[in-house]
Amino acid sequence: MKIETRKIHDVLVVDMSGSLDSTSSGEAGDRIVNIAKGEHKRVLLNLAELEYVSSAGLRVILRGAKLLQGKRGELKICNAKGPVKDVLKTSGFNNLIRVYDTEQEAFSAFL
Repeated sequence: MKIETRKIHDVLVVDMSGSLDSTSSGEAGDRIVNIAKGEHKRVLLNLAELEYVSSAGLRVILRGAKLLQGKRGELKICNAKGPVKDVLKTSGFNNLIRVYDTEQEAFSAFL
């Protein structure tokens, strides 16, 4: 599991790659919580390179979203592909957090 961040305007983009599962969810969860508790109110998870997400991984994302909502912030997801996109849909996750096909669509939705 690899997490890198980059800032574009007032949005913090979090690029996730690898697998977000029970093995990596502890460390990834700590990173996401720190990001959500940080200075940024607009966070975009770019999942283009994420190959797998488990229920433990979904909890990590949901926790980050809830923390951001608590400070009037917002978390969005973009570029989910293949099995990751399927898991987001079948779990109903896309009803809780907005999921966009591209990074550009997600940026437009922040405005």
